Amino acid sequence: IQLSSAIDTGLKMKELGGLYISFDGNKPKSLSNSSKSQKDLNNQDELLKKSVIVPEFEKKDAVPPYSESKHAAKLKRKAEREKTTGDGWFNMRAPELTEEFKNDLKALKMRSAMDPKRFYKKNDREGFPKYFQVGTVVDNPVDFYSSRIPKKQRKRTIVEELLADAEFRSYNKRKYQEIMAEKAAQAAGKTNKKKHMFHKKKINK
Repeated sequence: IQLSSAIDTGLKMKELGGLYISFDGNKPKSLSNSSKSQKDLNNQDELLKKSVIVPEFEKKDAVPPYSESKHAAKLKRKAEREKTTGDGWFNMRAPELTEEFKNDLKALKMRSAMDPKRFYKKNDREGFPKYFQVGTVVDNPVDFYSSRIPKKQRKRTIVEELLADAEFRSYNKRKYQEIMAEKAAQAAGKTNKKKHMFHKKKINK
């Protein structure tokens, strides 16, 4: 039986640059060719990040500047700050105003006309708010059988909930009829007034 005093790993250590451990403290071991090439690639990637030649470079009208000016950097920081409300309001981001959000915000602004028995403070804001968040009311497990809204009756937006409310629809219908009747009465009064004035002028002649 012949015992081996070494293990053949199958790696060519001389081509890889030798072992990583050197017992000679005076002569530091040079890096292997593979590690050198990897380090060079990393340096090239870092340099290319600062390059002005980027994808779709040929489509640009002019060559972008290599260094950013102080004014451009200031405008960039200002634009980044305006994306959120800041630390005072937990960095709340400005959401994208979709049509559903716009309709819900309009309904909230006209909430005083929806319920005549409830008083709301007058809204002096013009336009839509820039920063807001939409939350979901989580049901209490204790009220599962008493005051829980079934999934079939749940709606995605405030406008859909209002349209599905029968009491709200009947109130709106009644108010619409009252307004139309009032407008019709005003129009009839103006017509009668014009006829009266025309008849009066005719008699004077």
